[in-house]
Amino acid sequence: MSYSLVTDEEFCWVLESVEPTLTADLAEHLPTSDKGVYMRLRRFDGSYVTHTALDVKTYEWSLTDSGRDLAADADLPPIESVDLDEYFAGRTTSINPNTILHEIAIQDGEWVSSSVLYDALPYAKSTIRKRLRRFYDEGVVDRDDSQVANQWQLTERGRTRLDEAEEYDPRSDSERIFEERL
Repeated sequence: MSYSLVTDEEFCWVLESVEPTLTADLAEHLPTSDKGVYMRLRRFDGSYVTHTALDVKTYEWSLTDSGRDLAADADLPPIESVDLDEYFAGRTTSINPNTILHEIAIQDGEWVSSSVLYDALPYAKSTIRKRLRRFYDEGVVDRDDSQVANQWQLTERGRTRLDEAEEYDPRSDSERIFEERL
C-alpha cells in the first residue's frame, strides 16, 4: 500500500528538528522533492513557518509558535528516536487522485468549490487544478464555472471510480501508519 504525502504535522515535526534550514536541506529528510517541500513551505509561510531571505533566491525556514503547537499536538514519537528513512518508507511523492474525489464525495451531491479542496488537501493548488481538469476531461467530475470560482461534483463515473478504488482509506495518513505499525 502506498501512502500520500507527509502530513502537515509530520512536516512541522521534521522542520522543527533541523531548523533553521534551507529548502534543499529539509527535503533531504522527507520523501518529497525540493519543489514539493518549497511549495509546502510557501503555503505555510506566515502560519506554521517563517522565513529569512539570505539572498534573492535563498531562504532559511523556521517554525512559528503555531507550527510548533501543531507538531507537539500530533502525538508523534521523539524525532531523535526515529530513523526518518524507515519512518517514511513506502510514502509516495505524488498525489493520490482518489483523495480529491473523496473530498468532493464528502459533500454528498453538493457542489464543492476549488478553494475548499485547496484548504482540505496537502497538495499544491496547481496540482489540484491540473488533476481536476483531467478528471473533468475524463468525465469523473462535473464543473460549474458559472460562479466566481469553479465548483465540482462527482459524476456517476466518479462515484464508481471511488467505490472501486483499491484499498482506499479516507483516514489520515498518520492514523493509518500508526495502526499498521501496531
